Amino acid sequence: MNNSQKMIDALQNQQLKEAHAFFEQALVADTDDQLYQLAGNLYHLGFLEETKQIYHRLLTKHPEDDELKIGLAEIEIESNEIDAAMEWLLDVPETSESFPQALLVFADLYQVQGLYEVSEQKILKAKELLPDEPVIQFALAELQFSMGKYAQAIHGYEELMIQGYSEFSGINLASRCGAAYSALGDLEQAVLYFEQSVEENETVDALFELGVTYMQQKEFKRANEVFYKLKELDPSYTSVYPNLAKGLEEENQLEKAAEIVQAGLRMDQYNYELFVIGAEIALKLEQEEQAEEYYLSANALSPDNESLQLAYINLLLKQERFEEAATLIEQALEYGQSDPQFYWDAAIAYDKLEKYDLAEKAYQQVYPALNQNKDFLKNYIYFLREAGERTMIKNAVADYLLLEPADAEILELSEEINTNY
Repeated sequence: MNNSQKMIDALQNQQLKEAHAFFEQALVADTDDQLYQLAGNLYHLGFLEETKQIYHRLLTKHPEDDELKIGLAEIEIESNEIDAAMEWLLDVPETSESFPQALLVFADLYQVQGLYEVSEQKILKAKELLPDEPVIQFALAELQFSMGKYAQAIHGYEELMIQGYSEFSGINLASRCGAAYSALGDLEQAVLYFEQSVEENETVDALFELGVTYMQQKEFKRANEVFYKLKELDPSYTSVYPNLAKGLEEENQLEKAAEIVQAGLRMDQYNYELFVIGAEIALKLEQEEQAEEYYLSANALSPDNESLQLAYINLLLKQERFEEAATLIEQALEYGQSDPQFYWDAAIAYDKLEKYDLAEKAYQQVYPALNQNKDFLKNYIYFLREAGERTMIKNAVADYLLLEPADAEILELSEEINTNY
């Protein structure tokens, strides 16, 4: 057994001191081929400095070996040494057989810097040199996928599939096509590819993608079947629980949905989405105490979430807990929440608390933002009638009748206002 092999064995046995000793001996005594192989193994294990040391040593013997330069460039990219990586790549001449490989590493370098268009040009140039090379075709498709050029990416993936590939670099091509079609809004085509992906390799990720796409198509029964299968395969895949709960809720299987929420929270007690969905389901089951518990737990995880705060305030208003609602609204507005619904809810709470001046102030504050909202206007109109406010009620009624000109109740009120005011 040579020193390179002994080093790898020592690393696998976590004998780091011995591994270092074998490494030093390998640099002196092992053949170039053995060192090439050791460098490849160390690179995949994440020992970049040791790999770099081997490449430098080999490069002193083989200064024209462009693959070594490219290997050093890859290490520098991973170490975020962009300038050093660039120098190594520029040292690879266009006449070299390794130049297409250098172009791919150039593409990685530019992608790391966020220069996606330049990266794409490098891969396209490599494709001109080797038009039938699947590695280049896959790299181009992946880059275009990340750039949001989904149609081009699909073309690349499908070409690889025609050539007989179902996976490339551990990535399922049908799944990628499904994700690209989904991003383009073509859910029917996305489902076909996700189904193919599941048939080829029924992983939890493939099942999740398929289930989510069924949900987007509102095929909740099929989605739930897929999510149940995923849950059986891997109960720790926590993303499945909110989706399954939502799917069951859509099918009006509320008791089952509530059970899934509980099961999910046993797996992940910090799952914000589950708390929110759980609260919605609990309200439908008329379990307001449970809903409140969920809202409070969700708020602890995301205390600045406007939609969550508004949902909880709505529950307090429903329960006629107007003082608590008003306090929460005041705190939210003090901390900079800007949704107009806060002011509308404040107006309702203050009105019920007989704090009419504050209610009127809240209504006036939100009126410019909600004067196209029929429910708000109707609510405001009745408040103004009770307050005896003549000018504002005429404006509010006029705005409302523009939206609902046939509302007999407000038409009658309009006649009353015109007669008496």
